[in-house]
Amino acid sequence: MNTRRRRNLWAPAVAALVAAAAGCAGPGDGDAQDVVTRFYAAVAAGDGDAACALLLTGAAEDLAEEEQAPCPEALLDPAGPGGVLGERAAAATVDAVHRAGSQAQVVTASDTVFLARSGDTWVVTGVGCDPRGERPYDCEVES
Repeated sequence: MNTRRRRNLWAPAVAALVAAAAGCAGPGDGDAQDVVTRFYAAVAAGDGDAACALLLTGAAEDLAEEEQAPCPEALLDPAGPGGVLGERAAAATVDAVHRAGSQAQVVTASDTVFLARSGDTWVVTGVGCDPRGERPYDCEVES
């Protein structure tokens, strides 16, 4: 078998691997940014259902249990997370997106939001988060 023919046999295999890798890439930085933008738009509009739909299921459940109210009510409660999230919604312009594998951190002018990849999208795992030096962030809503 000559060298030219061997190269031609590998070309379809390489093309298939590249196509498969592209298909497995999952959601990107823009998708993470979009989820955070939609989350804060829902909070600003008072649409707790839409905002809760963007949370990791565990985060929504933890919030509801902690606040003793359904997620949409608990999330928007001004005496609870809604007070902080409502204030931060106005300045939730995305400054940076940092991604590592299936995790992402979106930094806005007013918040640091944590996300995890879920299927072909991102879900919010922590929002209303403040840095605490060397310790983990303190988040209003987290899973």
